[in-house]
Amino acid sequence: MFVTSSVLWLVPLLCAASPVQVELVFGGDVIPHGEVKTVAQEHARLGSVPPEGGAAPSLNHGGWDHLFGPVADVLRTADVGVVNLETPVTDNRKAVTRELLFNAPSDLVRALSSAGVKVVSTGNNHARDQRPEGLVETLKHLDATGIQHTGTGTTLAAAWTPVFRDVEGVRLGFLSFTRWLNGFSNPKDAEAPHVAFVPYAVHRLHRGLTPEEATEQVRAAAAKCDALFVMVHWGTEYADTPHPEDRALGRALLDAGAFAIIGHHPHVLQPLEAYTTASGRKSFIAYSLGNLVANQGRFYSHAPGKAGKEGDKRDSMLLRVSVVRPSEGAPVALSDVEVLPVWIENNAVGRKRAEARNIQPVLIDREVEAVSERLALLASRTETPSKDARAEKAELEQRLTQSRFRRERILRMLPEGFEVALPGLRRRHASVQATPAATAQSRP
Repeated sequence: MFVTSSVLWLVPLLCAASPVQVELVFGGDVIPHGEVKTVAQEHARLGSVPPEGGAAPSLNHGGWDHLFGPVADVLRTADVGVVNLETPVTDNRKAVTRELLFNAPSDLVRALSSAGVKVVSTGNNHARDQRPEGLVETLKHLDATGIQHTGTGTTLAAAWTPVFRDVEGVRLGFLSFTRWLNGFSNPKDAEAPHVAFVPYAVHRLHRGLTPEEATEQVRAAAAKCDALFVMVHWGTEYADTPHPEDRALGRALLDAGAFAIIGHHPHVLQPLEAYTTASGRKSFIAYSLGNLVANQGRFYSHAPGKAGKEGDKRDSMLLRVSVVRPSEGAPVALSDVEVLPVWIENNAVGRKRAEARNIQPVLIDREVEAVSERLALLASRTETPSKDARAEKAELEQRLTQSRFRRERILRMLPEGFEVALPGLRRRHASVQATPAATAQSRP
């Protein structure tokens, strides 16, 4: 099931015209914690060794396809899938990694592309984890797969350059920046690799743009496209409410022309907020989409009567945003916004175990449907249930209770007026299916 907003304004369509609708799906943080990389390795599948010899080819991008499997069809059926890539991507075998220092192999980027991701934000606090050289190598791997990126660059100007995508005649723009840089500052040399950075007041002496300068960057980018989406890495980690400075900045960016603001960094969900700009345009801010792939809150288990806060790190959502052009030549507008509740499955029960690990984001409503069907099948059997059947029933009931609890906890982040829509993926237009959905343009 999807959640759709009755307060985020279905746009009236002109009966005599042929409207064009474009769909985007936004996801949260993709973080290659050590256990996440282990899951990829354990699910890697190899093909046959070539007749001429050499290494056997990977059949699933080093196992990374497995990580995105349960949500890949949602990303693929959208015109544009977008996530926050919270890691450098380098094939340096000697790269230093630890708890808060990340690196991922280039297989991750290829798996993202295979899963339907077409744009990533790289402007985040881990962009420099593998030094400037790693930042630059990351961009090369993204370019090699055709994934567009925004938020970092080989120069200051490149880091702040938006990317654009034309879909069905609608020009979409994307811009990304971070408000945290893990204590780092950008280099003095504007021609050196940079991260698009707008430090909070407490870090105002670090080299970056002021909120006012960032607002002007957004104004300029919005003038070059029909709909500009700004991805901001902001907020306080593990806080379920926005940072006080971010509310004012988010609204200023919308008034400057941004179509919507998509937030990341807190690693838990924060509210969605509807906003009407000074010009009367309807827009919104999603302060944090939480994690999408990560190994946080791994030992959480639902306990009736408990608040379940530790599980917040595994709550997530995919945000489906539709924009519509009512008729040829008309301006585009927000059509609808739908939320797909997501739970990061994680089978960890201890630090040492023989059973293979599994970490995957799953769509909660699909999980509820599948578990309910299995329980109904068990209940329909006339024979006395075996010990194994009773154990399966108890496990399924626990899963169902947990899924429903997490779903309700996720939906508390939505403003009043949101309603549950019918389940199922939205079908793409036949013309979109028959031809390439979009033409990418990396620079204006």
